[in-house]
Amino acid sequence: MVMREEKGSALAIVLVALLILTPLMLILSAMVLRWQRQATELRDLMGMEYAARAGFVSAANQLNLGNIDTEVGATTPLELTGLRDFTTKAQISRDPDVVLSLDGQVLEGLDARQVDLEQTAIDPDMRRVRRFRRLEVYLVDVLVTQRPSIPGVRLQGILIRTDDGELRQIGIRVDREFAQPDSETGN
Repeated sequence: MVMREEKGSALAIVLVALLILTPLMLILSAMVLRWQRQATELRDLMGMEYAARAGFVSAANQLNLGNIDTEVGATTPLELTGLRDFTTKAQISRDPDVVLSLDGQVLEGLDARQVDLEQTAIDPDMRRVRRFRRLEVYLVDVLVTQRPSIPGVRLQGILIRTDDGELRQIGIRVDREFAQPDSETGN
C-alpha cells in the first residue's frame, strides 16, 4: 500500500539512478569504441607487415627466376599480386659487388677489384677453402599502405648472391609506422 506522500518517489529514485549511471555508461562505451578501433588498427598493421614480408619473398623468388635486371645500379619495380586490398610499391636494386674475405672483412671498390678470387687458404678445421668470395648485393624496398588513417609499413631488406649462385637474406628492417608521403607536396 502506497501512502499519499510517497507517490512519485519511485520516479525520483529512477531519475537519480539514471543521472548517476549515464555518465558511467558513456565513459565505458567510449572506452569500448577506442579499444575496438585500436584492435582494428593493430590487425591492419599486422596484415600490412605480412604483406610486406610476402613482397620481400616474392622479390627473392623473382631474383632466383632471373626476372630481375641484374646490372649494377639497375632498379626494377616489382608487381606484387594477391595481397588483399593493400596498396603495395616494391622495387629491387642492385648495388656494386663486394668481396668477403675469409677473416670476415668486406672489401669494396678498388680493394675488391684487386684481390685474386682464386686464392685459397686453410680454415681452422684444416680444410682448403677460397680466401675471397664475390657477393652480388641486392636491396629490396617494399612499402605497403591500406588507408590514409593509419601509417604504412616499409620493409627494407638485403639479399646477396654468392659466387656459387646461392641467394641469401642477410638483413631485414621493418618500419611499422612509416609516414606516407603527401601526394601533393611529395614529402
